[in-house]
Amino acid sequence: MQLHQLGLELALADVHPQLTLWWQQAVSAEWASDEADDRLLLGLGAFWRHWGSLSFVERQHLQTRRAELDIREVDRLRLQQAAQNGGRLALVQGLIPGYQDYPQLQRQLHRLLQLTQQPWPGLSTATLRPGESAAVVPVLRERLRLLGDLASSAPPAEPDHYDAELEQAVRQFQQRHGLMVDGVVGRHTYSWLDVTPLTRAQLLMRSMLRTLIGDALPSSYLLVNIPEYRLRLYQEQAMVLESDVIVGRGSRKTPIMASEITNVVVNPPWNVPRSIINKDILPRLYQDPDYIYREGFEVLDRDGRIVPGEEWFARLPEGFPYHLRQRPGSRNALGAYKFHLPNNDAIYLHDTPSRGLFSRDSRALSSGCVRVEEAEQLAQWLLGEQWSPSRLADLKASQRTRWLKVSRPLPVLMVYWSGWSGADGRLHFRDDIYGFDRSLTSPFPDGQPHTQLLSRNRGVL
Repeated sequence: MQLHQLGLELALADVHPQLTLWWQQAVSAEWASDEADDRLLLGLGAFWRHWGSLSFVERQHLQTRRAELDIREVDRLRLQQAAQNGGRLALVQGLIPGYQDYPQLQRQLHRLLQLTQQPWPGLSTATLRPGESAAVVPVLRERLRLLGDLASSAPPAEPDHYDAELEQAVRQFQQRHGLMVDGVVGRHTYSWLDVTPLTRAQLLMRSMLRTLIGDALPSSYLLVNIPEYRLRLYQEQAMVLESDVIVGRGSRKTPIMASEITNVVVNPPWNVPRSIINKDILPRLYQDPDYIYREGFEVLDRDGRIVPGEEWFARLPEGFPYHLRQRPGSRNALGAYKFHLPNNDAIYLHDTPSRGLFSRDSRALSSGCVRVEEAEQLAQWLLGEQWSPSRLADLKASQRTRWLKVSRPLPVLMVYWSGWSGADGRLHFRDDIYGFDRSLTSPFPDGQPHTQLLSRNRGVL
């Protein structure tokens, strides 16, 4: 029934242990009853009521596990009336979340849970390249067939040979997982091949919950999906720009946040945060004092006075009680554009001179801010009503710093979606770079075969 399906989805997402228990009881042979179904239905209603009270940031962090599922007396009365007048189905249908293409999501979950019946041995072994032969090849071929990346099920003439058909399947798998698309099966590709179907189903449902970011989106906004390393700009709900991005490393995470771009700073100077001075720049200065001048930094005292080299160098052994500012130019860490976001974390989007970093498959490399590959196109879109491309190019070439106010602040949402269904109908996953989904509890109790639970849901999966 639909009620059990809705309970299964939240149990997979591991959002609340009590809700998972109520679902387990409702579908188990031992506990199944009308009372168990009623308890699950009321619990689902309480969960979604709590979800509605959460902020955007709390939803991205799935801060629900410790919530008190408050089942109100008015909900019990409404359920009793619905049972008497045949309105129970309407109550259940009123709990269906607003997922995009919900029927397709149900089909994908059904397929993943079917795969839990398959053996799923670890494949990780020596790096495998196209044209090579290895004992892991037949198992790799079967794994990709089960995951939908390899269409052919006929055994090849040379079972252990890594042929062109298998290479194409590996490349598609790598593309779906944000890996380097080179056909080489190395450590990173093996790690995703070894992720079990159940874990995939759980990651998918947790990400789908995070897509429920609010009751309404603005007509134009910028979405940064942190684990995907991807930015998308929407105008009147249509995507008009996509760009690869670089986000904060694990020790200096890009925060989940909702803000807005109010200004574009052309040729911005970089006022280096104290944390970066202490952790990154000072260790270099002890080895190479000329680093300051090669990279175009100015040393400033607390009054903004530029400190001569002999003065700050003499005090280097006792610390560095100065500020650092990097002048605009080709070496400036912010590149030619900074996109200002009012927030308390000093986080913003910006350009970068280190263009080669965008070719990496893992791009959690910054100190928290978001580097944008297509920064120039974003600046032109934001300033297009006031600045023509040629005027903006002239300003950029002058290396003069200008703060330019955008005509309408652009909402920015930084989200954490590590799994989704693509336009091609295939599932896509990304590394859980900040460990948001690292420890997940299986909704299937120990000692109870998955088939028992799934058989009771066969009409809804």
